[in-house]
Amino acid sequence: MRRPILLLSALASLAASALTPLIPTAAAHEGTYPVVLVHGWTGQGSSWNSMIPKLQAQGMTVLDFDPNLAGTQAMSYAPSSGQHVPLLAKQVQGKIQTALANNGYPATQKVDIVAHSMGGLVSRFLVEKPGADVDSWTSTGWSGDGVADIRTDWASRVDDLIMLGTPNHGTWEAWVPGTIGAFGAWNASGGDMKPNSVFLQKMGYAEKAGEYYTAIGGDPAYGQFLRYDYTGDGVKHGFDGVVPAESPALTGADVSYVSSNHGELLTQDAPLDLVIGALGYTSTQTGGGTKRLTGTAKIRLEYAAIAADHDAGTTDENRFEVWVDKDGNNDGYTYLNTIAYDRDAPFTQNWGNAGPLSIAVTLPGTSAKVDVKLVAYEEDCCGAREAVSTTSFTDITLSDDLDGQDYYQRTSIDDEGGTNTFRVSLNGVTSDPT
Repeated sequence: MRRPILLLSALASLAASALTPLIPTAAAHEGTYPVVLVHGWTGQGSSWNSMIPKLQAQGMTVLDFDPNLAGTQAMSYAPSSGQHVPLLAKQVQGKIQTALANNGYPATQKVDIVAHSMGGLVSRFLVEKPGADVDSWTSTGWSGDGVADIRTDWASRVDDLIMLGTPNHGTWEAWVPGTIGAFGAWNASGGDMKPNSVFLQKMGYAEKAGEYYTAIGGDPAYGQFLRYDYTGDGVKHGFDGVVPAESPALTGADVSYVSSNHGELLTQDAPLDLVIGALGYTSTQTGGGTKRLTGTAKIRLEYAAIAADHDAGTTDENRFEVWVDKDGNNDGYTYLNTIAYDRDAPFTQNWGNAGPLSIAVTLPGTSAKVDVKLVAYEEDCCGAREAVSTTSFTDITLSDDLDGQDYYQRTSIDDEGGTNTFRVSLNGVTSDPT
């Protein structure tokens, strides 16, 4: 199977109550499409020279942006003075369309996109701002001459968007080009990556409905002195040297973390394995690779804080259904069992490592993570049930607290108002390199 890939490099030298399972807004890998290659902030197509042959070794076709040169060339582009990300998106759009034509593809050809750093913002703009008019920039964002500059079909043409170290929530390092300057024509687009910039606020912080995004953050051990929580789950991750590890995360996207720094996201095996997997392939590359969860797992409920009484006058019969997505790829949840706990709410119960367990589930050994869904409800007489809340725990990695966390904590809105808090842990499996 051959899929040309669009690799977008960026920011390289900057000194980012239900019983039914959750249904994703889009399915991954809906077909076999060309995948293309493009770079981002201060980068060049050569940024991808290490990854290109590894992708080709998997059977993928990397789109060549310069057939006159030997080998496969990724896209290179650069702004004129004062050009913000929207104008870079217009330029990248033109280069993609030309490359598709030169390689024999139709103008409406679907693609996959792999983006590094600011390249993810360029890619998102194409997908999320159809028909945008981007000839100029004001203090409130982009504007134009009344003629659309961005095609209206990118959302339907992009199958998978994969972002490596993309500052979707910004990076404090962007303060330098955005305030002091010193990066020439790249200053304007650099400033777009400051946290809470006009550009980032206009883009928002969620996956576009109907799309399938994969976000990969670099979280090396030596970057832990700077820790951020952009996902709001109470768990902080570090800094890849240029962009905070959690900055790529978007609501609804599939999020993973690796120990690579910003540049290593383009060269090391762990992020490459995630890219290969996100494109629907099984990695055959050699090296350390990423870690795959394998064995028989159980989910432990370690903590529950229920905000409201759901059955006044009687003891609450709280029930917690445990659902698992065994490979964490948004392809559906499997129901395991229901944990019972009778106690009047509101209450806080911290079981810790003595908490109740789900029944066992065998993990397939094909993914580094699992997703868990906890459906809480009040069981009334005669089989009736009253919804309490549904809580999703995405991207649970490793097991038995080996990932440096005693638990994964998430919150959800209680059906009666207020906020419920839960903690779970993954127990009984190993994480083997493959």
